[in-house]
Amino acid sequence: MNLRRKFPVAAFTLIEMAMAISISLGLAVGLLALIGQQIEFSRRIADFQFLRDEAPQINTLFAAIISRADSYRIHTDLPAAIAGEPAPDSFGSALQLRFLQPDGSIRRALLGPGPNGERGIHYYLESPLSGFPAEPSWTVSRVPSAVRFSNLSGILEITLQDDAGSEITYSGNPD
Repeated sequence: MNLRRKFPVAAFTLIEMAMAISISLGLAVGLLALIGQQIEFSRRIADFQFLRDEAPQINTLFAAIISRADSYRIHTDLPAAIAGEPAPDSFGSALQLRFLQPDGSIRRALLGPGPNGERGIHYYLESPLSGFPAEPSWTVSRVPSAVRFSNLSGILEITLQDDAGSEITYSGNPD
């Protein structure tokens, strides 16, 4: 009886298997590196969300608000601005805006942090009867962790910073 087969058995050699495994491992390592790079890229994009999403909208609001004001004063903080203390500073965290009304009266508004140090930048509109409200009239943005107003160069500068360290400065003066 002859135990030999007439046809050779189809199989891979040890060298061919080692090559296939090493190529597969190389592709897997390359794919993991690309996934890690994509995760880091997504993280970086998220860090700039404030500049990408909020900053253009804030710019539009600032342009509308500040261009309608007749004058401004910078206060060290919001309680000082609400109390009507003199504004000797050219650097602070609250901005008082004055608007001349058609009847000749003056209406004031404040831009600054929220009540009790709440983050963001908020708008307080003074009521002719009761003064400034305890709560903001509306919120410009809740994202900024730091808000600074300055007039060191003779031009109003509003600097906003978020938790990721992104910072943007708006500048301009009332007309």
